[in-house]
Amino acid sequence: MRDMDTSMRRHKGLKRTNNIKYREKIVEENKHLHEVFPTIFEMHYEGKMDDTFFEMLRLRRKIELGEITEDEASKIVGQKLFDRYVAPVVGETPAAPPTPTMSYEDYYKQFEKTE
Repeated sequence: MRDMDTSMRRHKGLKRTNNIKYREKIVEENKHLHEVFPTIFEMHYEGKMDDTFFEMLRLRRKIELGEITEDEASKIVGQKLFDRYVAPVVGETPAAPPTPTMSYEDYYKQFEKTE
């Protein structure tokens, strides 16, 4: 996804002048992401990544490092989603504000600082 951030910056001028060619360039330079993870590609392309996605990446990294189990990560994600979407509907808590969107580059910069 960092490569996609780079592609998007590299071709930002094309985005203003020819959005179709801009998308073609981004797809061409990020074929693997586009073909294997099309939903993630689209979310990133449209700027709709939010902290939920990046929290899941952080948890995945903790699993890989053996800091937590998949079951523990699943419970953390489930609780956060419950707190955000279900609890306000059933009256347990007020609705949480929507999480801000961010680029993978911004996420990665945060991650580098913690290592």
